[in-house]
Amino acid sequence: MAAPVPEFSVVIPAHNEEAVIGRCLETLLANAPEGNPPEIIIAANGCKDRTVEIARELAPFATILDLPAGSKVIAMNEANKVARHAPRFFLDADLQCSYAALKATSDALRQPGVMAASPALDMDVSRSDFWVRAYYRVWMTQPYVTDRLVGSGVFGLSAEGLERIGEIPPTFADDTWVRTRFSYDERRNVAKDADGNPVHFTVSPPRTLRDQIKIEARRRIGSEQVLALYPSPHNTKINRPGNLGTALKNGASLLDVAIYLAMKTAALLQFRWNKARGKTPVWVRDMGARKTA
Repeated sequence: MAAPVPEFSVVIPAHNEEAVIGRCLETLLANAPEGNPPEIIIAANGCKDRTVEIARELAPFATILDLPAGSKVIAMNEANKVARHAPRFFLDADLQCSYAALKATSDALRQPGVMAASPALDMDVSRSDFWVRAYYRVWMTQPYVTDRLVGSGVFGLSAEGLERIGEIPPTFADDTWVRTRFSYDERRNVAKDADGNPVHFTVSPPRTLRDQIKIEARRRIGSEQVLALYPSPHNTKINRPGNLGTALKNGASLLDVAIYLAMKTAALLQFRWNKARGKTPVWVRDMGARKTA
């Protein structure tokens, strides 16, 4: 009897992720069908810790690439060459996403015309401070999240979508680049499976105000880079001050909105200051969230 064909492939780029790779894999495999897990390619890149060792222990059937260069984009492209199945997901190692969430999203990606999709986004702010919690009470109501979000750490592509994008170019914002390759009608955000059960992936945001501002400044680097180097005819909605009324209608307070705007402004100023000094952009990770994983 022929071996069962996996429902989809999952690419997990990982750079020194020993603190979180176990959690990521355990969540993904917890409810995967016995005898037919998804194809998993772990693209370890520039790792100097136990990422590869832990991945081999928890997912012995997975393909593990131990790449010398510490580059997320290179890791994603190399894993993409190895992966055999579509739909295909790209999942950050510091996230938690179940097999059920990816299965529901893969079903959506098999619908005619759908090329890019993600499960619904859930933010676990349980370890974040007052300021970060206020920020995300507003952020979670904005169009980037609520209007066919594709990205923020996980995105899936259909066979046709994979063919369209080819290789991912060098960028700090791979998910933004991918999202802007597809029109609104070609994207989906999946909140329920075929039986009506809720599905989502979980992000642990920064713990402190200072770390959140650093991450927000990094987002601006990526957004500007995509806009300047990789323009797209597909305009995607982003969070704008005019959308803040939606936050107030959905339970955020005026104080939450004020904190949100102040943190956005601080990140913008930091971004502009670094740019004015000619500081070379660098990839910023939230190490606080990883320490508590």
